[in-house]
Amino acid sequence: MNPVPFSIRLHIWLQRLIRWEFWPWRIVYVPIAIYWFFLAIKARGWVFFSAANPCMRFGGLVAYSKTDVTKLVPDAYLPKTIFIESPEELNEIFTQVRSKEMSFPLIIKPDMGERGKGVKILRTEEELIKAISSVKERMLLQVYEDLPMELGVMYSRHPNEEKGKITSIVVKEFPHVVGDGKRTLLQLILANLRTRLSYKVHVKRFADRLNDVIPKGERVRIVSIGNHMLGTTFYDGNHLISSELETVFDSLAKQITGFHIGRFDLRTESIEELKKSNFKVIEVNGVNSEPCHIYDPSMPLWKGLRDLFRHWTRIYEISFANHQNGVEYASYTDIRREIDRHEREGAKHD
Repeated sequence: MNPVPFSIRLHIWLQRLIRWEFWPWRIVYVPIAIYWFFLAIKARGWVFFSAANPCMRFGGLVAYSKTDVTKLVPDAYLPKTIFIESPEELNEIFTQVRSKEMSFPLIIKPDMGERGKGVKILRTEEELIKAISSVKERMLLQVYEDLPMELGVMYSRHPNEEKGKITSIVVKEFPHVVGDGKRTLLQLILANLRTRLSYKVHVKRFADRLNDVIPKGERVRIVSIGNHMLGTTFYDGNHLISSELETVFDSLAKQITGFHIGRFDLRTESIEELKKSNFKVIEVNGVNSEPCHIYDPSMPLWKGLRDLFRHWTRIYEISFANHQNGVEYASYTDIRREIDRHEREGAKHD
């Protein structure tokens, strides 16, 4: 039985309906799909984007290995990481956790996946054992870098350009509620303007605490994963783009052979530390990534679509140039097969 009254659910549904950041991506991308068709004709390849990043399968759209890409990132930028090939390695995993002095909380994520699917924060050894034993696939296990700022930095470099550029910065804010000693956790979630819009996820996650009255002044973080569909607020950080910051990310990206366009999801202490290259890369995404500043709650739909069109124009330019330099386009049949398989298998992480 749904613990949220129908009248509240209806109101939330109407709120989501008028806020396009919560629309299904397939609806938002209808105009982009039409534009993609036009670009595909120009590029003379239906999946031209597969040539964008030679270091990633299909350019990083789908079915590419996060393990393989993460291994290309310089160690100085990575949280302490263990690459798990199978759950049978449980004893060896604990040995590595201890030898690398990895302390909880840890974060585990599937080798293939996006939009936060299958990503879990683990706070105890029991949770780690359960997480590893329940999944029969490659995984990444990392120290959860709980630094104050999480950002997504979209970077691109045309193969004929010496220096790349930053085209988008998103600053993420994780939602939380504060107890008043009177209301339950569920009531606080529904009273929060942000968490109420993704209440279905939180009702499942906090099922055993929904009726607990939260003590006055106690903060409860509702979301710890930077996904706007889960309630994390994405703010437009493009005012932070500078030549100084572009130099930092140009230096990093050039150390990843075959990487030309994508988003670095990272955590840092502050913008000043970011400029000093003091940050940890949580994930590197390819052409499946978006300029996530478009999901700022104040961003009108037309501006968001405008920036998506610009983004896909850049993907086309880089992909076509790589193709002219000898990078082959992938087969449409192969990528279609992988998308279908990925969607089927992704359901187990929902």
